[in-house]
This record gives sequence, structure tokens and C-alpha cells, in this order.
Amino acid sequence: MRRLQGLAVFLLLTGCTAPAPDLVECPEIGSGCRLDGLTVATDRMPEIMKPFELTLQWDGKEADGIREVHVSFAMEGMEMGLNRYRLEKRSDTLWQAEVTLPVCVRGRSDWLMQIDAKTRFGSRRHMLTFHTG
Repeated sequence: MRRLQGLAVFLLLTGCTAPAPDLVECPEIGSGCRLDGLTVATDRMPEIMKPFELTLQWDGKEADGIREVHVSFAMEGMEMGLNRYRLEKRSDTLWQAEVTLPVCVRGRSDWLMQIDAKTRFGSRRHMLTFHTG
């Protein structure tokens, strides 16, 4: 129950008024995780304050009309400051950015990633959890 309350606060703080998307756990983000027509991967296991490459690859049909993609990172019950990244389009289905996770003063490693895609049909939101090394 506490996890759901934390997610609700995170969604309120980030301005989400639509129903919350499913929260997908990604145990090996460096190897890639699949969620709802989307593969999320990093070039290596993320570490705090060390830049890494984030890649989002949509299935062909799912990529139709995507115009802009942003990601942000938070922790349940903690405000992590402004860390919203705009991804660059590499092809019709591939978006990438170099991102850096902020420091957690409590030494935690459990992250929530929010992915917002603006399309010609509206907005889509995906959420996943992962841990840093």
C-alpha cells in the first residue's frame, strides 16, 4: 500500500492527471526490459552521478506519430529535484539520450523512471522501476 501511495504522490508532483500506467519492474536494465511495445535499455548498469546512454526502442506500430520523448527519475517518497531529459530521435523507432542520475542522500538505489511520449494522437506515459549498481 505504501508503494502505491508513493507512486500517487510522484504522479501528482509530475502533473499526471490521467490514470496511472502500469509500473513494470526492470531487474536488468542494462540488458533491456520490455513494456507495452517498448524496449528500454542502457549501455551499462546505471550508477549515481555517472553518465550513461539510455535507449528507447518502440515496436514499429507503437512508434507511429511519436514527436517528442522525455524521461525523468524519482524515488518513492523522495523528491529528487529536476532531472527531466529530452531524448533525441535516431530513427522512426529509436530515441536516445545521455542521462545522469542524481545523488540520493540516503544512499538508496531504487529508482522510478517515467517515460512521456508526445504523439500526434496525444500523450503516452510508461513507468518502470530499476536499481543502480
